[in-house]
Amino acid sequence: MALDPVPFVIGGDAEHGPSVFRQLAYLATNGNEGVVGPGDLKVTALSVPGAGVQVAAGGASILNRVSSQEAYTARNPNADTTSVKIAATGSSGGRSYLVILRVDNPYIDGNAQAPADPVKGPYDRFDVIAGVPASTTRLQDIAQYAGVSAITLARVDLPASTGTVTNAMITDLRVLANPHETTIETPNFGTVSGTMNSTSDQAFPPFQPSIEVPSWATYARVGLTISQLSAAGNSNGFATMSVRDSTGTTVIGSADTMAYNVDTAGTSVRFVHLASAFVRVDGYRGKTIKPYSHFRKGSSNQNALTYDQYSQMVYRTTFYERIV
Repeated sequence: MALDPVPFVIGGDAEHGPSVFRQLAYLATNGNEGVVGPGDLKVTALSVPGAGVQVAAGGASILNRVSSQEAYTARNPNADTTSVKIAATGSSGGRSYLVILRVDNPYIDGNAQAPADPVKGPYDRFDVIAGVPASTTRLQDIAQYAGVSAITLARVDLPASTGTVTNAMITDLRVLANPHETTIETPNFGTVSGTMNSTSDQAFPPFQPSIEVPSWATYARVGLTISQLSAAGNSNGFATMSVRDSTGTTVIGSADTMAYNVDTAGTSVRFVHLASAFVRVDGYRGKTIKPYSHFRKGSSNQNALTYDQYSQMVYRTTFYERIV
């Protein structure tokens, strides 16, 4: 095929073909497909479970599998509670279904049928593929659907003799087209000091920074590295890494506890400690969170730990945008 004579965008009387706009959509998403936001197009059971599912509002990017380097964009402005039906199973056994969002373009795909209304369509729709293998996670992994322009939203595994779909039967298979990710480092280079000499949890070292949660974040991993902690001699105990709200009191998610063990033949030793915690933070967007490190000795006869001007520590907080 010759070079497209009208690139995006010329203007005037130049006529821009639809493939130019599909290529623009492809470039805008870095050639990725999937849903736009973490909660977009999520498939769940009906509010009163029945023989179907509902699909949440949202948008998506869908690769054009007829022409390379092209994509469609689709939008579902309101939750769909009526169009996705799941057929009941009989007593002979269960069945698995894929819920997909597909685009049918009869102008470039000879297998697609033109809609009754060429102006208003529809050219996209939610669809159900019945009888797929129970381990299926992607429509294109099924040979006869490899060329279909569609994204997979969920799999429904319906047991035998069942006509009602519950959330326990739905496996979320959405992916984000272009998830955000960023890492923030908050170090301390020995400008605070403190000693931990307790068998009860003690905030240590005494450095708890405040970190703002991005507007798009759904999860965060907070990693802590402490170097040149000082022990006066043999010492063991436990360190807990937690993430808290801006007040420093409410723990977000679960805290992560690990042991430390300092074994020295001399009178003192310095060592490095690592810890991390993974938490969900979409309820704290635009707010601040505070990572906390807590230590406690394993027994009263263990030696104290000291963080001083020769010590350093850094919190590395990576925010992720993931499906929720």
